[in-house]
Amino acid sequence: MNTSLPAPARVGYRELLAPRARRPLVVTGAISRLPLAGAGMAIVLAAGGATHSYGLAGTASALYVIASSVMAPLHARRMDRTGQRRVLMVAGSTQATAFACLILACRTSGWWQVPGILVAAALAGAAQVDIGSAVRARWAHAVPDRVSQQTAFLLESVVDELMFILAPMAITAVTVAHTWAAPAVVLVGPAVGWLLLAGQTGTAPPPLARSDAGPSGARAVSMAGSRSLVAAFVGIGAYLGSIEILLVALADADGAPHWAGYTLAAWALGSASAALVAGPHLGRLTPERVFVPAMAWMTGSGLLLPLAGSRLPLAGACFLAGIGAAPALSSGFSLIGRRTAGAAEGMSWASSGMGAGTTIGAFSGGWLADRTGSGTAFWLCVGFGVAALALAWRATSGGETGSTARSSV
Repeated sequence: MNTSLPAPARVGYRELLAPRARRPLVVTGAISRLPLAGAGMAIVLAAGGATHSYGLAGTASALYVIASSVMAPLHARRMDRTGQRRVLMVAGSTQATAFACLILACRTSGWWQVPGILVAAALAGAAQVDIGSAVRARWAHAVPDRVSQQTAFLLESVVDELMFILAPMAITAVTVAHTWAAPAVVLVGPAVGWLLLAGQTGTAPPPLARSDAGPSGARAVSMAGSRSLVAAFVGIGAYLGSIEILLVALADADGAPHWAGYTLAAWALGSASAALVAGPHLGRLTPERVFVPAMAWMTGSGLLLPLAGSRLPLAGACFLAGIGAAPALSSGFSLIGRRTAGAAEGMSWASSGMGAGTTIGAFSGGWLADRTGSGTAFWLCVGFGVAALALAWRATSGGETGSTARSSV
């Protein structure tokens, strides 16, 4: 991939979305993210409400996450080799059917209810496509210059944050009447979003050439020079996962569990605001110049979390830390996209790494909160943040960057 082509000095969101073919990409990408943003919550609510066992509900949710983490990179590799349309149509139909079976299992009773819930959750996870990587791969194909790609990835960060706010709200509204109906919200993602995305052939990247699809081709391209970046995404996931679980634990300990939603919304608001306001300006900078400073801002703001003595300062700290989140993630994905020639597999490995890190952070944060109190446990988040910052610095300096730069021109 040639990165030496001249790029515009600045690309705003209006210029980015001027071609009409790109506008549906944003809308369908948002709808397609419903499983990513709400499947775990929907499975827990539906299974827990049907069986009155949150141990079973947690098991079903864990099966979904494990199956998704294993299969998403494989789906991404197939999209790179055969094109996105076929994978999205098959996986979308499969996952929609799995969520429908989950609803059916939760509505009925009998000996097969529990195995039905577990099998449906696992099947839904196995069919999960990393939609964020698929959409970003389309942007990498549609806008080959670096500045436009950086702006596009920042726009996708805004969409991510909005869906992580809207999806839980929609699921909560549905479950007021029937808990078993929670998966119906996320079912819209594969049944509508994925199939519409499959039909948008104008933005779809072409399959890799057969000469690039062998062991020395696509696989080498996908992972060459990106391992340290994937490690950095693991660190980011651990940082974010530990913060999320500890915010919930602290709000619950204070007898105001709804405050967890407010603080998480403050984080999302800070992230979305940074992407909307500063996105076109940050797009002028190389990803290397954005990634580490944004990570440093996010980690530095995280130092305020264990020092916040009440709810409002905690929400303020989350807002400040969130300001660095969208620039850090978008520049990280931009680096992955550049180093892997826009392959969906490379970006999917980054997403999977962040998912694995989130699991590590949530588990260790919850374990520590049970023993020390969530206020003290926030120092664990700081530790994860420092580790993520160190990994980000390593990923943008040294051998891998240089070798990748030589191989991409």
